[in-house]
Amino acid sequence: MASVSGPAQTAPVPASPLQRGIVKMVLSGCAIIVRGQPRGGPPPERQINLSNIRAGAIARRAAQGQPDTKDIPDEPWAFQAREFLRKKLIGKEVCFTVEIKTAIGREYGMVYLGRDTTGENIAESLVNEGLSTVRREGIRGNK
Repeated sequence: MASVSGPAQTAPVPASPLQRGIVKMVLSGCAIIVRGQPRGGPPPERQINLSNIRAGAIARRAAQGQPDTKDIPDEPWAFQAREFLRKKLIGKEVCFTVEIKTAIGREYGMVYLGRDTTGENIAESLVNEGLSTVRREGIRGNK
């Protein structure tokens, strides 16, 4: 008897190894900078974007010298989401797995507080606090 696969399944992705680092900076409600261990120089840094969630965009000022640009205000809960992550993560050890790496090098993955995946799932915490939503784009309906 053959198994039937659902329409939304894709090719299996090889399991990404668990990686660790210290959170250096929080860029937004869904992006952080993680630094590794120094090895004969400054420590390597990586931007990790939390996968499968959407947090509001932070405000941006208009570029000076370009008259056709204008200020963009914060989206709802954007500042609160960034502050939630900042207070929880700055200077703390996290572990993460990279699920997707785009052609331009952007990395999306799951981040856990602590040394292993038994720690707090950061994306889940943001959703539970009401500061982000689960990403629905690209999900196919069951037909």
